[in-house]
Amino acid sequence: MSILILTEGNLTPFCSRTQITYTFDMVKQSRRLNIDFFYQPKTLEDREKSRELITKCLMEFAPEDGEKMAENWERYRPVCNLLTISADDSMGFRGCAHRHPQKQHLFIGDDSASPGFIPGEITRGLWKVTVSVHAVVTENCHYKLCVWEGDRKDDEMDTL
Repeated sequence: MSILILTEGNLTPFCSRTQITYTFDMVKQSRRLNIDFFYQPKTLEDREKSRELITKCLMEFAPEDGEKMAENWERYRPVCNLLTISADDSMGFRGCAHRHPQKQHLFIGDDSASPGFIPGEITRGLWKVTVSVHAVVTENCHYKLCVWEGDRKDDEMDTL
């Protein structure tokens, strides 16, 4: 097992609709690339702030019906942070995990991969793992990312 990226960061609502890309050099061919990802908090607990955000979005994205829809704003709760992961090798796109769980273990192997990723050779060269920051609705959102290579499935570990 070899750790290729081990990082963490803090995000604010200003970071919404951005991407953070980490690049690493795969110096030797491997059979399996693993990505462990975690962020918190998942949901906005502040009821009044939730109402404000939901109402604002309804007015912006459904201007004809927004006011009426805002009467039932609570049905749109909880309001959630959403960060997702994608990966590219030196030849291009290898997949993405646009999922809602705040803790994920993803992998790309030469004969299998997590759903959304393309199995195949883990080739030498530059790779990129991108954190897509779709929405940060809490004052702060903390994430951790660990990318590691390991040839065996039983190498899986709790890196975060």
